[in-house]
Amino acid sequence: MGREDKKGMLFPFFVLLIRKKDAPFGIPEFQKSIKVKSGNRESIVFWKLSMMKTLHVLLLLLIGAYSCCSKSIQTQPSVNLDRQCGKDLSNLWLDVVVVVDNSIGMTHDGLLSVASNIVTVFEDTQIGTNPTEPRTTRVGIVTYNAEAQVNADLNQYQSYDDFADGIYQDLCSVSTSEQSYLSTGLQAAEHMIRTQNMNTTRGHYKKVVIVYASAYKGTGELDPVPVAQRLFEDGAFIITVAYDQGGDEGLLYQLAEIATPGMAYSNTGKGSNELISNIQQSLLQANCYCPDLWEPYRTSFSNRFSFHYGQCLRLFAFQASWDASKRTCKNLMKNKSHLAIEQSQAKHDFILEYVKNHDGMAMPYSYNIGLSWNITQNTWMWEQPDGMSPVPLGDYNNWRAGYPAGQASKSGVLNMQSGTQTFWQNVPTTSGSSANYVCEMYSCDTDNYCDGDN
Repeated sequence: MGREDKKGMLFPFFVLLIRKKDAPFGIPEFQKSIKVKSGNRESIVFWKLSMMKTLHVLLLLLIGAYSCCSKSIQTQPSVNLDRQCGKDLSNLWLDVVVVVDNSIGMTHDGLLSVASNIVTVFEDTQIGTNPTEPRTTRVGIVTYNAEAQVNADLNQYQSYDDFADGIYQDLCSVSTSEQSYLSTGLQAAEHMIRTQNMNTTRGHYKKVVIVYASAYKGTGELDPVPVAQRLFEDGAFIITVAYDQGGDEGLLYQLAEIATPGMAYSNTGKGSNELISNIQQSLLQANCYCPDLWEPYRTSFSNRFSFHYGQCLRLFAFQASWDASKRTCKNLMKNKSHLAIEQSQAKHDFILEYVKNHDGMAMPYSYNIGLSWNITQNTWMWEQPDGMSPVPLGDYNNWRAGYPAGQASKSGVLNMQSGTQTFWQNVPTTSGSSANYVCEMYSCDTDNYCDGDN
C-alpha cells in the first residue's frame, strides 16, 4: 500500500441520540414528545431516567465493542529504531582537560563553586585507567591567569576520590594576577592532549576541553581562537562555561566563539539551573561518534554539530544485488552492521541527502536498504544486528505507487529515484537487479565500546 493510500477503518453502528442544543448530555430530544396517560408525574420521571440510563449503557457497550474491534485490526505500532546515543555516565570513556581561570576576577568563592561543579559533573564516572575495563575517563587540570600551569596531567588521577580531592586542592585559592589569558590555558591543554596520547591504547578516545572563564581577553599571539581552531582540527570538543562574576553578559557570547556549537554555557541566566546536566549531555554527545568512513545519523545532514542519534551509516557506490549488499554489510564490521533501516521520514530524508552529497553517485539514485519480505512471518521485516530478531514494518512506509508487488519473487527492497525524491520498490534479491547500498551500525558510545580497529 503506497504512502498516499488511506488506512482501512471500521465503522460501527451507533444509536443516534438527537439532543436539544442546550440540553445536558444524555437527555434525548424525543423525551418531550413522550405522552404517558398516567397522572402520576413521578412515574413519568422515573421512566425517563430509566430510559436514559438504558441508552447510556447501550452506548458504552457499543463504544467498548468498537475499541476492542479497532485494536484487533490495527497495524503494528511503529517501533522507534532511531537508536539514541548511550546515556550511562558510569561508562563514559573520554580524555578530558579542565581549564580553569584562577585570576583575581574569578574570586575565591567563584573558584570554590567551579570546583564543586567539576566534581559533580564527574560524580558517576570511572576516573583513571583500568586494563580490564576500557570505558574509563582520564581528567587533567590546567589553571591559568597571565600564564598557564598544569596542575594534573591525564594520568595523575586514578580514582574519583583522588580526582575530587585534587580538584579542591588545585582550586583552593585565586592567584595574585589580574590578567586572564585563555589562550595560555588552551595551549597547555593542547600540548597535554597531543603528548599524552602517543604510544597509548587511547588514541581513538574522543578529547574534550572544558573551560571555566571569568573574562575573555587576548589579541595577536594571545588570541584564543587560533588555538581552539587547532583543537577542532584534531577532533577535540570544547565546552565553555562563562563564570560571570560582575554582570558581563557579553562573556557568554565571546566564549561561544571558541566553543563547539551548542556547547557554550553560563553560570547565570537562562539555563544556569541545568548547567551540570548540560555539561554531562555534551560529554555524552562527544562520546557518541562513528568510526572513520561512517556518517553519523543526526537531526540535520548539513549541520554536523546537530543532535546525534546512536547510528552510523556508510554508503557504497558499488552496485550489487540485494542479497550481496546484505552479506557485505553483515561482514563489514564483525557482524555488527547491516543494511540500513528507514523507520521514519526523517531517517529516509537524511539518507537521501547523504546519497546526494556522496562522491560517485549519479542520478537516477538507487540504493538497497534493509527491508525484505519474510515468507515465514508473511510480512516485511527490517534487518537488525546479529543476535537480534528482525523487526516487522511498522506504520511508516515509503512505497512507490504500484508497490509492493510480487513479493514472492521480489523480496528485497531498494530506494529508486522518482522526481526529486526516492521511494521504495521491491526487487529480486539475487539476479535481475543491482544497486548501490547503504549499511548501518550502532555508534560508538557509553553503551557500545569500540576499540581502535573500528
